[in-house]
Amino acid sequence: MNPPDAIIIGGGIQGVSMALAAAQRGLSTVIVERKGLAAGATGGSYGIVHGGLRYLQTLDIPRWRRSRRAQAWYLQRFPGYVRPLRCVMPLYKGRLRSPQLFRGAIALEKSLASIFAAQVPLPPPQLLSADEVLAAFDVPATGLAGAACWHDAEVTDMPGLLQSILNQAGLDASSVLMPFEARELLMDQGQTIGLRVVDARNGETRDIMSRVVINCTGAWVENWQKIAECPPAKTLAFNLLLEGRMPGDSALAISAIPGKGRSYFLRPHPGGIFVGTYYRPAPEATEPVVNESDIQAFLGVLDAAMPGLNLRQAPVKEVMAGLLPDKDGSGKHLSSHDRILTHRPHGFYSLLGGKFTTAPLLSEEAADLIWDEQTFSNDISDATLAKHHG
Repeated sequence: MNPPDAIIIGGGIQGVSMALAAAQRGLSTVIVERKGLAAGATGGSYGIVHGGLRYLQTLDIPRWRRSRRAQAWYLQRFPGYVRPLRCVMPLYKGRLRSPQLFRGAIALEKSLASIFAAQVPLPPPQLLSADEVLAAFDVPATGLAGAACWHDAEVTDMPGLLQSILNQAGLDASSVLMPFEARELLMDQGQTIGLRVVDARNGETRDIMSRVVINCTGAWVENWQKIAECPPAKTLAFNLLLEGRMPGDSALAISAIPGKGRSYFLRPHPGGIFVGTYYRPAPEATEPVVNESDIQAFLGVLDAAMPGLNLRQAPVKEVMAGLLPDKDGSGKHLSSHDRILTHRPHGFYSLLGGKFTTAPLLSEEAADLIWDEQTFSNDISDATLAKHHG
């Protein structure tokens, strides 16, 4: 068996989309995953694929374009696992999030979509009246001026989506090693030649040879290979599935102070009410552990934002958590931008995805960087790989 063109560490959205980006270039990959598909932050994510309308509040047009392109990627390629999601955000008088601001954002987005040909198969955004909002949702009425209404997309089956991406990439069980843990990068004269992995079921060690190793482990990007100079994953993020019923089929964006501060989403779920996402610093964490005080803090915020639902008393059916990279290791400053890090030895890369939405775009950019330059091909001979391959 010939060595793969790349070894990808991590079976989340970043790893599987990286495999697809490689396959689209006619390249072979092997994925190494220590638990299972979507076992980390991907499986714990809220699952909204947003189109970037929020970024127009700060006129961050590059991020709006990037999110818009990514949203179209999901909706057009995987309609069986990603569907439109109607979102409603109440707007209040005297707040920055006002009907006037949203009207401006709608007009700007319409113009930008035309200029950049960034169309997605979703209904256009609109404004709702205060009466329409109160008829559908039990939100605080004092100062309510209406609501912003737009459509994003939601993932309906995360493991199914990832498996579908792997199918498109042409990867079967022989190319997706689970549960295997990356143990050591293999090097020869400053070049990457492969990866040593351990089978978690029996402790057996295996060496996989390849000129390229791509670290897509998210929260564990800095843990297994210390030579990777990566920002640490020190922010805990989690979502809750609560017992209860939410009317309608829309997601509702709420804040503890009506119309001000961080927004949290509530949306109907077959098992109850899905709420997210809550963040807190976790500078010492190596695993995404959510304690009871975290849950109560989140429920307190939700209860303040939607007192009529009495969410503080709602039984918690499931906790979905992950660790995310931050900027300085304190866990207080979440890193939301996508980055490709190149390391020594040559041929070793790390992908740091800031958002679930844009992971496929980061993978495509990484594929361009890694294989279009082709510099590594001249540095390592086939004989070197063959020598170590045995």
